[in-house]
Amino acid sequence: MEIVVIGGNAAGLSAASAIRRVHQDWKIDVYEKDLYISYGSCGIPYYVSEEVKSLDSLITLTPEKIEKRKIPVHLRNEVIDVDFNSKILHILNHDMKTEFKRSYDILIIATGAHARISSELKLEHERIFYVHNLSDAESLRNFLKESTKKVQSVTIIGAGYIGLEMLEAYKAQGIDDITIIGPRLVFKTKTQEYILKELESQEIKALLGRKVSKLSTINEDTIEITLDDQTILETELLQISIGVSPATEIFENKNLEMLPNGAILTDEYMKTNIKDVYAAGDCIASYHQILKKHVYYPLAPAANKQGRLAGSVIAGKKVDPYPGIVGTSIFKVFDLYCAQTGISVENAIEMGYDAESILIENNEIAHYMGTKKMSIYLVFDVRSHILLGAEITAPTTLGAKKIDTFATALAARMKIEDIQALDLAYAPPFAPVWDPILIAANIASKKLTK
Repeated sequence: MEIVVIGGNAAGLSAASAIRRVHQDWKIDVYEKDLYISYGSCGIPYYVSEEVKSLDSLITLTPEKIEKRKIPVHLRNEVIDVDFNSKILHILNHDMKTEFKRSYDILIIATGAHARISSELKLEHERIFYVHNLSDAESLRNFLKESTKKVQSVTIIGAGYIGLEMLEAYKAQGIDDITIIGPRLVFKTKTQEYILKELESQEIKALLGRKVSKLSTINEDTIEITLDDQTILETELLQISIGVSPATEIFENKNLEMLPNGAILTDEYMKTNIKDVYAAGDCIASYHQILKKHVYYPLAPAANKQGRLAGSVIAGKKVDPYPGIVGTSIFKVFDLYCAQTGISVENAIEMGYDAESILIENNEIAHYMGTKKMSIYLVFDVRSHILLGAEITAPTTLGAKKIDTFATALAARMKIEDIQALDLAYAPPFAPVWDPILIAANIASKKLTK
C-alpha cells in the first residue's frame, strides 16, 4: 500500500504516524513545500518577543525524528497538481527546480492554510510582514533585531487572535507606538470592552470598525496607510493579519467538494467525496455541533484529532466518528486572558432559538486573596434552557480556562439548570465559594421560561 500525505504539520504527521503504528510495511511519504514541519504556530508571538529563545523550541518533530518512525518527509517539495482519476500527483522540487510525478493508493490532504490577503493590501515593501509560519517569524524577529535603525512604530491590520497576541511581542521589543486596526476585537459583544480597556492601559491605539482602503510606499523606512474614511497613517513596520484561507487552490475544478472559501468537506471519518482521498486540518471545514453545519474554524487541537482519526481509519482500526467542534478558543492580550465557545445571540436567533444573554463580573478567586474581577458572558435558549455560547475575560489563566467547562456543557447539550448543579472545586486560591460559573448560571436562570 502506498500512502501519500500532502503537508507535514499537525494533521498530516498525525495521520502518517497513526498509519505507521499499525502497518510497518506500508510505504508512506510526506511532501511539504516549506522548510519546517510539525511546528506550533501559536508560539510565534512568544518567539518574536524572545520569551521563547529558539525557533527550534516551536518544533515538535524534526524530519530526522519523524524518519525514525519510517516516515520519509520531503521538504520543499510542493504538490502543484493532482489527477484524482489516475491517482497521480505532480510535484515541484524547489531545491532542484525539477518536476516529477508520483502515484498513490491513498491520498491524505493536509495542506493547511495560508495568510489571507486582499487586493487593497497588496504592496511590495520589506517592512510588511505576514505572521503565519516559522519562516515569517524568523524574518520578523531578525528584522527587529538587525535593523540598522530602530523601529519606532508598528501598525497591525487585523484584530484577531494573532493580531492581538503580537501587540505584546512588539512591546517586548521596545516599540511603544503601536496601532491595531480591525472591525472588532474578536468578540462581537460587550466583552470586547474589557479588551479595549486593557489596550488603553497599555497605550495601544485601537481603530475599530475601520477598514484599510490603500497602502502606499513613502520611502524604504515608511509605509502610508489610507483608511476608508480617508484618514492617513504612517508606520515603520506593518503586520497584515486579516485571517487565513484554506490552502486548497490546486484542488479547484477537480470535483472535490468544498465550501465557497475552499475548505474541503469530509464526513465524520475524514473521507472526502473522492474515493481513497482523505483530508484533515486547517484545509478542511469542521462540523459545528451547535450550528449543525460545516464551518471553517482552523485551530490546532482539531487538526491533530482529525489527522489521527484519518490515519486510524486508513489503517483499518475501529474508531468512533469525529463529533465536530463547538468553537472553543483562548488567547492572551497583555494581562488579560480571553476565551470563547459556542455561538452568538445572532447565530442563535437565525437558528430559531429564543436566545438571551447575560454578562457578569465576579471575583476570580476568594476576595481576601487579592483577587481581580473576571467576566462571564452566556448565551442560552430561554425555552429549552440549553446553553449556546460563552465568553470569558480574566486576570489569570485560571479564570480563562473555565471556558473548558462551558465547552463541555455545550458538547453535552447541558441546560442552565445542569450547570447550576455542577459540583465544582473550591478553595480560596482557586475560586470563591460560589464559583463564577455557578453565579453566571444562576443569573441566567432568572431569564428562563418556566
